[in-house]
Amino acid sequence: MRALFLTTLIAAVGACAAAAAQPAQGPGDSAVLCLDGLGVNHPPVCHSSTASRLSPEPDICSCHGPYQQVRTNWCARGETPPPDSADFDRARVAAVKDGSLYNFMYQGKRACVPLGPNG
Repeated sequence: MRALFLTTLIAAVGACAAAAAQPAQGPGDSAVLCLDGLGVNHPPVCHSSTASRLSPEPDICSCHGPYQQVRTNWCARGETPPPDSADFDRARVAAVKDGSLYNFMYQGKRACVPLGPNG
């Protein structure tokens, strides 16, 4: 009986250690853009699926209204997206393939979404 208890306890401790070793994820794997027909970006509606005050970052974002939901990269630290212009908007909407703009470049800059000040 004692051996069964110890085996169960060791298995439980191992499972907890494996769960703790998983890397913490940031605000999702990709950013969401809501583009209208002209390529202008509108803010998505975001909320968090966790009920924790410790991690307030939104992780579920969607587009409401007549906007196309497009996934793209987050900017790396220190990286800035191209400045907004009508030419950039037209190039962005023309480059959307299957709802994705991953690694889309415009004038030598990656069209990414910057993280907030805490990201």
